[in-house]
Amino acid sequence: MATLHTVHDQIISDLKSRLSLAPVTLKHPFPERPVRMLGLVKLDGDVFSTEKFLRIVCLRISLPLYVTVYSTFIRPRIAYDLPVLSCEVICMGSQRVFVLDIHGVGDNPHLDELLLERLLCIRASYPDLLAFQKNADGGIQSIQSEAACRMKIGQELDARALALVHEYLSAYCDLASAQAPLEAADLSAAQTEFDTYLKTVLDHDPGVKGNIMFFGRQGGIERALDIFYGI
Repeated sequence: MATLHTVHDQIISDLKSRLSLAPVTLKHPFPERPVRMLGLVKLDGDVFSTEKFLRIVCLRISLPLYVTVYSTFIRPRIAYDLPVLSCEVICMGSQRVFVLDIHGVGDNPHLDELLLERLLCIRASYPDLLAFQKNADGGIQSIQSEAACRMKIGQELDARALALVHEYLSAYCDLASAQAPLEAADLSAAQTEFDTYLKTVLDHDPGVKGNIMFFGRQGGIERALDIFYGI
């Protein structure tokens, strides 16, 4: 039976079928057990880079009471002016919180045409999942795309959620494979857009707040920037 507990296995397999993944050495290598959490929380996972992606992150966070978070994050290199792909799965017994989105779509008409419309068509073919769609709260809404999926579902929909992840990732990789690097004159604007995005994430993203809770403000932000952004 398909289960969202294997979402990282599927994502890594899908990516390896298309890309050459190079493992990344982190400032604080996995696995980690934050002292603040008395050893009750474990962070583990895999981080890769490719020609066009500075970070491909598959982070697993094991929490008490059989709660596991599977966080996937793909950060493109600035030179390719691509959006970020983000997928969060929280498994709590037979219940799942499922979030899937492409951040940054909307600033570039080329990306709108090639990606956003395709994702909206893909999402529309999953009415059983859309029945559980919820809106984002707070400042993180400002980076959410029209194709965002935010759902609380039961494990009986795991296979459908995995299929949706596969289709979004395939569309995303198709765009990336066709994307040429920016001209030097356009790099500054792309960097400015990314800096604005990053500030919103650092101010509002629950994952960053979780890192701060686990490791303190300095340690948490340092790990978030290294793991997800290569900074």
